[in-house]
Amino acid sequence: MRPALPFLFVLLACWTPAWGQEAVPSSALTYARSINIPLNGVQLYDKVLEAWTWTFGREPGARLSSTDRNSGLLDGSARFNFRSALLVGREETMGVVQYRVVIRAHPGECRVLVSELTHTGNRNTPRGGIHLGLLTRSTTEAGVPGMGRANAARLRAEMNSAAEERLTTLLRTFEARLRASVEP
Repeated sequence: MRPALPFLFVLLACWTPAWGQEAVPSSALTYARSINIPLNGVQLYDKVLEAWTWTFGREPGARLSSTDRNSGLLDGSARFNFRSALLVGREETMGVVQYRVVIRAHPGECRVLVSELTHTGNRNTPRGGIHLGLLTRSTTEAGVPGMGRANAARLRAEMNSAAEERLTTLLRTFEARLRASVEP
């Protein structure tokens, strides 16, 4: 039994560095847009507030948490409903994706940042909801409890695609509404 003891130490020495390695987190999903508008800061802020009302403001749960006309800052949040088309019968994943919108209006420019996209599953199902949490660019992250790795990757990809479609449409509509309100 003694000859096996050095082999065990060598095996543990080779394996130990793997314990200290942590998974590298993926970057969070964000959307940004910069819009050039020939107005001063206060005029642009008023147009931005109007464009918010007709775009992001119409989303479910939309609210502005802070507004400052002098600095040109609007900080708000909203959500969109999500239901997977790929995983039929998985009512646990049906839920909402909450996101944050920060708009900064400066003289001649408006910057929009949509970030902190977070999925919360349906809590009213018998087995509870499946929450994916913060959406990231990677779809091959660690598995989801109660779901196989392949299905979890497909679900993440589908959710990223739904977020991409919804938010790019909102950003385009926001820009179009803002530009239309400035034109004579």
